[in-house]
Amino acid sequence: MTALLTSLLTVTLLLDPPTETPVAPVATTVKTVASSAKQEVTSARITSRTSDFDMKAGVVMFEGDVCVRYSEDFVMCADKLYIFLAGTNELSRVVAVGAVSITNENRVGTCAMATYRRQRGEIEMFGDGKKSLASLSDGRGGARSLEGLRIRFWLGSEQAEVEKPRITADGNGGAKLL
Repeated sequence: MTALLTSLLTVTLLLDPPTETPVAPVATTVKTVASSAKQEVTSARITSRTSDFDMKAGVVMFEGDVCVRYSEDFVMCADKLYIFLAGTNELSRVVAVGAVSITNENRVGTCAMATYRRQRGEIEMFGDGKKSLASLSDGRGGARSLEGLRIRFWLGSEQAEVEKPRITADGNGGAKLL
């Protein structure tokens, strides 16, 4: 069953820490529950112009000026966002497509497409393969940055893998890139 969402919707997910005429923005609050013993609950607020939920397929699609806010410090924006659910509404992965930007208190990332895989705790950022690369920089105006066709990093880690890397580092102790 597919339904066009045009008002505030709350979707509960289990998680470890288009229309022809424009419609009013959709605001969705996603509550996430960590699988730890504490069962800590956090929320993400997703806004978009339209939203479509296919319960049978377990896919939620957001389109048009999509913005996900996990906190004041973590924001992801894109043209489209797909949330893939498994089992009993457990978050499997998130795919952001088109003019993707990911920011937190320390870093800024931009790319054509990004994928978050919950079980692996990883984010992959992809360039469009033609004119733009995936880019990840520190929050200091890009004094230290890396670019590549694909950047993969793990949440809670300083490790990143970059395909066809281009690295920029300032002259002031730039050994620690990001």
